[in-house]
Amino acid sequence: MRDVVVDLGPVQLGQFLEADVDDVHAFASDPEVCRHTTWGPNTMDDTRRFLHDALVPQQGAWLLAVLREGQVIGTASVWTTSVPDRCGEMGYALGRPFWGRGYATLVARGLLRLGVDHLRLERISATCSPDNVGSVRVLEKAGLRREGLLRGHQLVRGARRDSLVFGVLATD
Repeated sequence: MRDVVVDLGPVQLGQFLEADVDDVHAFASDPEVCRHTTWGPNTMDDTRRFLHDALVPQQGAWLLAVLREGQVIGTASVWTTSVPDRCGEMGYALGRPFWGRGYATLVARGLLRLGVDHLRLERISATCSPDNVGSVRVLEKAGLRREGLLRGHQLVRGARRDSLVFGVLATD
């Protein structure tokens, strides 16, 4: 039985189950879904490793399945980066058939609630590729503010990639 952590109406955030491997692999192996991520496209072994890690609870972090009608359609996480500073980060990915429906914005807002209410974070940030127009819109609609550009921020598949930085304070 899956525990639902946050009900967001048309989608929920809940715990992963071992049985989710095929649902997870459906989006995690899609090159278009992974185009702006630092991971993937996954092999089945990559997906199994991810799911194995996702089943282990982590202190100061939520790694959750995005669910629609009981099916895993994506992944969402929020985690503490500095306990003394009460800062954290968040991220999400959804399968391509579920883009453009407002689900990612609901997920981002749910992650912010978890970060503030359960992890006691006072600042939450997120990064995305400047080319990821959809994620830029999601983060802005969820209430995060664009704070800047990190040039050459990440090494992704052998190439340096810039990242836009977004942030929100619990008091915003």
